[in-house]
Amino acid sequence: MFVKKYKFFISVSFLLFCAWGLFAQKTPEWYLHQSVVYPSDFYITAVGEGDTREEAETAALASISLYFQTTTEVCNDLLKRYNETENGDDYSVFKNTQISEKARVTSQSEFFGVQFAQGFIVDKKFTTLAFIEREGAFEVYSQRIKLNEATMRSLLLLAEDYNNPLFGYEAASLGLPVAELTEELVKMARLVKKVSPSYFAETEILFERIKNAYNISKSNLIFKIDVENDYEEMILRTLSDLLEDNGYAVSQKNGVCLLPVKVTVDKTETSAGIFLYCGLSVNVATGTGDVIFSFSRNFPKKGAPTEAMAYRRAYQEISKELQATFMSEFEQKIHIKN
Repeated sequence: MFVKKYKFFISVSFLLFCAWGLFAQKTPEWYLHQSVVYPSDFYITAVGEGDTREEAETAALASISLYFQTTTEVCNDLLKRYNETENGDDYSVFKNTQISEKARVTSQSEFFGVQFAQGFIVDKKFTTLAFIEREGAFEVYSQRIKLNEATMRSLLLLAEDYNNPLFGYEAASLGLPVAELTEELVKMARLVKKVSPSYFAETEILFERIKNAYNISKSNLIFKIDVENDYEEMILRTLSDLLEDNGYAVSQKNGVCLLPVKVTVDKTETSAGIFLYCGLSVNVATGTGDVIFSFSRNFPKKGAPTEAMAYRRAYQEISKELQATFMSEFEQKIHIKN
């Protein structure tokens, strides 16, 4: 028992030693004379405290984000959607254009360009200072803005090709989170350093081009649905309603995006009634026939005393599955922002 207590005492002492080692035991100069050590003309600063070092740094980071008229939650969402575009190699748009390498930003502190001064412990609280060196941060923001400009220009090659609205919509959808994060970087750059109103004018034009391309491409997305082996037009009506409810147009005459659908039915008859085993396949294709999305399902048997009742039950099950999953999978596939 004594040995266990002794080991526990040693472990706790070691952890406290590590914590105190990371944080100064005496009050640092920046806390006593912050305006002298980190003058506001050259630095942006925020103090944070917490029960742990991580809590203190998180609090300081949250405070410094307010300087940029945003929150760490907003920036985290921007970073998440922005970094999702890094995983786009399987998407058709990446096979049709060269996407420039972007600055990979993986944390909020990296996004803001924040550094932390040595902290200290006072009244059993960890206290630290987050600071941004204005000139250095401006250079970092500017570099990331230039890299994102290259990405937006590359995506616009497809996004503004209105003869192919499906690829254009995909490209513009990928460009939106890049544009939104870059807008935030421009705002931050203007706050850390005074520059002329026209300094980022070309970048801001790219924002508008991405947004306009997104809206135009979406308005040009007109789907033509062709269902093989439908029953009382149940599948046609379901898909038409889904697309129109999500802002797309459907036209059997003027469709520029093809949506061929095939339902397979395996019918068996027994003394108990008629049973159907159904399968479904849906493709979304460009006007030239390039398939960019496929959706398929197999369904358990559905039976009824009569053939009409069996078909109605089986096709209702197909319709229910389309309503539950089709649009989310389609829009996730092509990175569409709702």
